[in-house]
Amino acid sequence: MYAKSGFIEVARQVFDRMLERNVVSWNAMITGYGLNGYGDDALKLFYQMREMGVNPDGVTVISVLSACAKNGMVEDAQNVFDKVPQRNVCSWNAMIAGYTQNRHCGKALKLFSQMRQACVKSDEVTFASVLTACASLAVLNQGKQLHGLVIHSGYEGSVFVGSALVDTYSKCGSTEDAKQVFEKMPERNVVSWNALIAGYAHNGLGKVAVQLFEEMLRAETMPNHITYVSVLSACSHVGLVDQGRQYFNSMNHDHRIVPNAEHYTCMIDLLGRAGKLNEAENLMNSAPFQPNASMWGALLGACRIHGNLEVGKRAAECLFELEPESSGPYVLLSNIYAAAGRWVDVANIRNLMRERGVKKEPGCSWVEVKNVVHDFVVDDWSHPQAELIYAKLESLIEQMKHIGYVPDISFALHDVEEDHKIQSLSYHSEKLAIVFGLLNIPNGTPIRIIKNLRVCGDCHTAAKFISKIVEREIIIRDANRFHHFKNGLCSCGDYW
Repeated sequence: MYAKSGFIEVARQVFDRMLERNVVSWNAMITGYGLNGYGDDALKLFYQMREMGVNPDGVTVISVLSACAKNGMVEDAQNVFDKVPQRNVCSWNAMIAGYTQNRHCGKALKLFSQMRQACVKSDEVTFASVLTACASLAVLNQGKQLHGLVIHSGYEGSVFVGSALVDTYSKCGSTEDAKQVFEKMPERNVVSWNALIAGYAHNGLGKVAVQLFEEMLRAETMPNHITYVSVLSACSHVGLVDQGRQYFNSMNHDHRIVPNAEHYTCMIDLLGRAGKLNEAENLMNSAPFQPNASMWGALLGACRIHGNLEVGKRAAECLFELEPESSGPYVLLSNIYAAAGRWVDVANIRNLMRERGVKKEPGCSWVEVKNVVHDFVVDDWSHPQAELIYAKLESLIEQMKHIGYVPDISFALHDVEEDHKIQSLSYHSEKLAIVFGLLNIPNGTPIRIIKNLRVCGDCHTAAKFISKIVEREIIIRDANRFHHFKNGLCSCGDYW
């Protein structure tokens, strides 16, 4: 009782004074530590329990694994898991979920494979966790294989698993598959609707997402705060400013949902992308709480799009205080200066980063071929097919130039000669990953790329030209959204 209420020290005092402790009391204390963020203490108590001759049961194992995972101690959790003589589906689920929650999604998939080899039958929780890992990695083929296992295991009718499948297909860029799963679900709840609405929003189909939201309301499914994050995001991605304002104002009035920081961030993003920077900043300042990093980040991102130095500098300085170790605000402000040709200010930002020990996250793109993920960074010659990739890329660039492609050197963020700027743009990670996909993925199959940062503007333009030349669909998922390139066009309509 004390532990669940947050009084962990009182709970420990009661525990220490107990004359007799059984496995239930040990489990309660371990669980309490986990719930309150004391993973180290939960682990210590687990080992103390064993030293005192108390045999842990299944609840103990799940409690300590969950405590470690919740607090980022996945290696400790794995050590405990490895020492468990008899593992049931719950202990496997706890370990898989721990890896997924801590973004070790490749390890989660590997552990699931080991679980199957151990002939442990998967349940709804297993499939939901593993599907979440597939969604994070955007590995469509493995997601489809899992879908087959779901059907074979008899969980296709589960609203829990069905919603996870919708989310997985959406985050792998396949809204068609997501919609098919959704339509076949015998039961749908708000989680199912949220997954589909968010999927369409992030895949650049904001108007469809808005239509789905209206359909959800007609189906008398009550929206929650997550629903409104998705629908406001959808409005932002396609520039539906008036409709976004209407939804934002209706949250509290129609559904008694008080807008939180996420909703304000979506509205700031919506207004900022549309060039209404003053309105966006005024909205942020009118929030009934202090603006957080996401809100300032949305405003700074809009300043990058529209080249607004005055507001951008103000937003960046607030972010330097809120997130001193994050490189994003420094890079965005540097990009604004570079686009304006203010190279001295660019150099000053880089010096400031060095002085403060802030390191820029390197851009990386990856593509899955035959269940193997291949990753690339800028000017990357490490791949075994590097010579083929660069030869093919040079050929494509020449073809692109013949039909109107002009490298956008505003995205070359160094004060060098124009030829060097063009060359630096040519070998960005997105382009290398696309060409590798062209060389290794059969014709007729879309090429699916993941980028850890926002896709480069020049690479966005290049992807449109490449899709037209090779007559292939190219799908890029960047840090913000999906871009579906087909026949020289992008699903975002160049509004991103």
